Amino acid sequence: MSEGVRTIHQKGSRYYVHPESGDLAPSVTSILSMEAKPFLQDWSAGMAAEAAVTDLEVVQRIAARDRQAAVDFLKYSAKRYTKLRADVGSLVHDFFELRLRGEEVPYPHHDVEPYVPAIESWLDRYQPELLNAEDVAWSSSHNYAGSFDFMVKINGKTVLGDLKTSKSVYLSVAYQLAAYAHADHLITVDRKIVPFPKVDAGAVLHVTPTRAEFRPVTIDRPVFDRFLTLRQRFADDRASDAGIIGRVAWKHESGRATGTARRAS
Repeated sequence: MSEGVRTIHQKGSRYYVHPESGDLAPSVTSILSMEAKPFLQDWSAGMAAEAAVTDLEVVQRIAARDRQAAVDFLKYSAKRYTKLRADVGSLVHDFFELRLRGEEVPYPHHDVEPYVPAIESWLDRYQPELLNAEDVAWSSSHNYAGSFDFMVKINGKTVLGDLKTSKSVYLSVAYQLAAYAHADHLITVDRKIVPFPKVDAGAVLHVTPTRAEFRPVTIDRPVFDRFLTLRQRFADDRASDAGIIGRVAWKHESGRATGTARRAS
């Protein structure tokens, strides 16, 4: 994350704060959350079921003391896994950024070590010339912002890329990169604001502990229009609902509070 652009959270979404105007722009990742993902429900249920089988004795011990705690242990299995993967992903991104900048990392974090050979192999194969890393793309035209992983020169072409450490590469990476590529401005760590550079291609570097793949990603206008559809959906979802449900006009409560109850409240 760029240190030059502050972010805040409102109503479950992240917003970037423009360093000069103070205007708020929703993050690209928050906008992408508008994309329908019906598979997540089955995945979440599967994680809970797997935890119930794998950690059966643990669940039984917890349930013997606190039934609700055992229910919560299973209910939040998917969130625990997601948090763990996000933490590892952040460490891998940090290592990747340092190596892109030409810095040596002699003792990488033990969770990063399995990813090191693939990252080093990619750097050796493509010899990328770093242009920007973890800077912010800001769209004044469509009011959104987001920090991108890297922009490099490869064989004379400007490539805007995203590093993924997830199990698979999903279509949303194309919307994400298209949003960055069609932004109006680039804001650096030192808060320098310049026009967003012309990008020749998009790409995703997918790295896991056992393999790495480098794939081109289409980021043209039709793909960007798909992102803008999600942007509009985000705006509609956050639109004010004031007045839809009015104030209480009448109510009835059962029972009558005693003086003791009133004094205790």
